[in-house]
Amino acid sequence: MSTGQEERPAAAAGGTSAGGVTRRHFLRAATTAGAAAVFPPSAPRAAPPAGNALALRRPADRVAARHRDPDSAFFATAFTEYAASYATESTGDLWPSCWADDDNVYAANGDGQGFGTGPMSDIVVNRIMGTPEVGITGERLAAGDQIANVYADRRYYNRKPTGMVAVDGNCDGRDELYLAVQDLRRAPANVAFDDAPNASICRSDDYGRTWRKTREPMFTGHVFTTIMFLDFGRSQRHARVLGADGARYVYAYGLDHNWRCSYSNTVPSPTSLYLARVPRAAIQCRQAWEFFAGTAPSGEPRWSPRIDDRVAVLHDPRRLYPDVFCRGGRANFTVLSQGGVLYNAPLRRYLYTSWTEYTFEFYEAPAPWGPWRLFMSRDAGAYPWYGPAAEIQVIPNPFGHPIPRRTGPAPQAAPCPGPKNGGYACTIPSKFVSADGRDMWLQSNWFLGVGCGAPNYTFSLRRLHVAPRQPGCPPNPPDPGCNLARGCGTTPIEKCAHYGHGGYYNDCATNLGEDSFDCSHKTFDFWGYTWPREYRMDRVVYTTGHMFPDGGWFAHGPMVQVRQGTRWVDVADLTISPGYPHDRTAGSYRTYTMTFAEARGDGIRVCGVPGGSATFTSIAELAVYFDGRPPR
Repeated sequence: MSTGQEERPAAAAGGTSAGGVTRRHFLRAATTAGAAAVFPPSAPRAAPPAGNALALRRPADRVAARHRDPDSAFFATAFTEYAASYATESTGDLWPSCWADDDNVYAANGDGQGFGTGPMSDIVVNRIMGTPEVGITGERLAAGDQIANVYADRRYYNRKPTGMVAVDGNCDGRDELYLAVQDLRRAPANVAFDDAPNASICRSDDYGRTWRKTREPMFTGHVFTTIMFLDFGRSQRHARVLGADGARYVYAYGLDHNWRCSYSNTVPSPTSLYLARVPRAAIQCRQAWEFFAGTAPSGEPRWSPRIDDRVAVLHDPRRLYPDVFCRGGRANFTVLSQGGVLYNAPLRRYLYTSWTEYTFEFYEAPAPWGPWRLFMSRDAGAYPWYGPAAEIQVIPNPFGHPIPRRTGPAPQAAPCPGPKNGGYACTIPSKFVSADGRDMWLQSNWFLGVGCGAPNYTFSLRRLHVAPRQPGCPPNPPDPGCNLARGCGTTPIEKCAHYGHGGYYNDCATNLGEDSFDCSHKTFDFWGYTWPREYRMDRVVYTTGHMFPDGGWFAHGPMVQVRQGTRWVDVADLTISPGYPHDRTAGSYRTYTMTFAEARGDGIRVCGVPGGSATFTSIAELAVYFDGRPPR
């Protein structure tokens, strides 16, 4: 994977680079920065507090329960790029979208100008033409009061788009556009973005240029106020998979209270996802809505017009990053947020793309009502994050935070690692799904905690690839020279790749290192691979990355686990040569050979308790073999 920067030799990978910049210099307090700040490396971060000694004494099999692995039995591998790779000439965030019958994508952004240089607005509707493969252009169509009302007190709330659908509900042969909009807290600053009391739906009959609003909000009291329409593709054509009766409806998912974790606890943070449906011809009629109320003994869904009868289709109460030691870092956040729900027709799977402050949390299901299973958790680590080199103009915004706009490429004043970044408001535009469903483009945004480079405050895309499980017996015969990590379909997995260099550890180079520093006191860490099918394995060759004063080694372990079905299990008869010392003397760029009894699985990882006061490990290379040795 190209990273857009010169790769560092081993001697400089963790210490001083050619430009005289150490890893510490990139970890200044960017987490407390303003919206569009782009920081050159300057001052080192403060050392993390000592402690976590109790956690470091726990064996890996006990602390592993604190980490949740994806439990999807459908997807074997899932991978998204470590940073956005396609930016457009636009400003704004959120970007819920739909694919209309005229073959254009329509998307609405929050705070920004959208496509073009019109006035700033808290909501803009845009037409998007093209694809990432051939190029994307866009046109701003409407903004602000032209689109939606603000139902709450405008001193404290403005409006934000949450969902969009294109469907021919009046049977005139042309799609109408429907846009879900919520009131979202904007002031005072200490509670901004932390509650969403109202939501309604606006309609356009002329492809986004003019809009019909509802006089009153359709949903109130912080109930079902983050609305995400289920995307069934162009003009909702794939809704027919639900049968003739099911295809008469438009489906929408909703969150209560807020669009993401409520950091100020103004309202409870959302931990449940709900489902509703409404006839295509009555989307703005609140009385026509029905809510999923569980399933009958036959497995068929039950629907009720009473919102109090609804049953969550997904409940996930997890909280991530409970202990963040970097200054200004957010912590202890819930995992269900405003994203998107796509029906991937070639794979016949429903995908919900959620997120947290630092992670992507993606779920899949065989039906709109579930059961939903986690299939990918991609962790970008706590801020700072790193973007591509670019010239940035900061534009004042009367509706909220200042807006960063890229004005062109620019060389960095000093080396910038990465690029590596996550993002919020994750959606997958259905027009950008490949014919086999395995390749998609993910839209997400980011503008806080910029370490260096440009943030993703545009209609911003990165590749997402998935592969279903392939049944069958392991195909690989004994071959001590065949490194399975270099085979087709190999997907790297890790808790966190600090600089987004997941490609380093199967590139056959042992002089390029990555580490898992993420500003948290974690108790479990791992590096490994997954494949679409099972293999036989009995040897792993692990080369460490750089050792730092505050981490880079395993304090307990390392162990080897293989994935069998959806479970990770320990291998038997593990030996490590040379012996692993569990402290900094494990050494930088040192190789350890780990042999074990023959194991079968479609994934493998080296795992354990991370060491040092900052609790992280490092890696330069991970090779996997099947020698076919006789049992001991």
